[in-house]
Amino acid sequence: MRKKKIYQLLLLFAGMLTSCSTPYLNVRGVAYQSIRANNPTANNADAPNDPKIIVSHIVLWNGMIEVAVKNNTNHIMTIDRTRSFFRNISGNSIPYYDPTVRVNSQSVLSGNTTGASVNLGSIASAAGISGPLGTALGGVNIGGSENNSTTNTNTTYYIDQPQISIAPHGLASMGRAFQVEGIGVEFLSQAVKTAPSDVANAFNPERTYAGCNICISFSTDDGKTYDTIMTDIYANTLIISKVRQTGKVNEALRNIYLKKQDALTENWYLLLFDSDSKSNNSKAQINEFINFK
Repeated sequence: MRKKKIYQLLLLFAGMLTSCSTPYLNVRGVAYQSIRANNPTANNADAPNDPKIIVSHIVLWNGMIEVAVKNNTNHIMTIDRTRSFFRNISGNSIPYYDPTVRVNSQSVLSGNTTGASVNLGSIASAAGISGPLGTALGGVNIGGSENNSTTNTNTTYYIDQPQISIAPHGLASMGRAFQVEGIGVEFLSQAVKTAPSDVANAFNPERTYAGCNICISFSTDDGKTYDTIMTDIYANTLIISKVRQTGKVNEALRNIYLKKQDALTENWYLLLFDSDSKSNNSKAQINEFINFK
């Protein structure tokens, strides 16, 4: 079974090489990262028998996280965005409600010009005036013009909503996406470049190097009372495997898989190859982390 899974991992790398535009790659190292959520589940069978709220957390390959909320009741659900927040690994909280009022103005100027112009040189020629005077008049224009212009300014105000209402069994986005520091392609790319040697670390929610907490505040009784649902997302594995001999990338892949045999079965993982190619040599498995209450 182990040989079969290692073979699948090598086929994954071979497929990535054939998809790159560069015929020859100098791969210097391979980096792997996976993240987990400590309380939600993607298996509906593990959900409560009759959950009121279903929260989906989507972590993208670049480390941005988006959240959608489903009202699983027969009543209108109110989400209080002033009490719902994203908290990063440093403990700083950012509410989903942004009180900043943004203004976008566009001005359009329209107009036309009317009038007449006469060259005195042509008049002098018709009158038979020659000599120095005729020459002087040849470069002089006289006349008048009138310009009518109108300026139209359109101003748009963008104002965030402190609360949103979700219809029964409806779905709504929380409206803001946040960056989880220490997760994603850019972080892995820098990590594999700066690591002096191989790295193989596993983490738990209390001692992870990257993670976040997301709290959603909701009400099912027209805002009379509010409940909260909290989701903790954390980086649980970071492995960096250096390519010690040019072209021996398979050895680096084997090293990752031997240290983490469930590497390709995580709900969210990112596998990155540090090479001189301009293309993004990465493979990601991204699923939703779903929480119920």
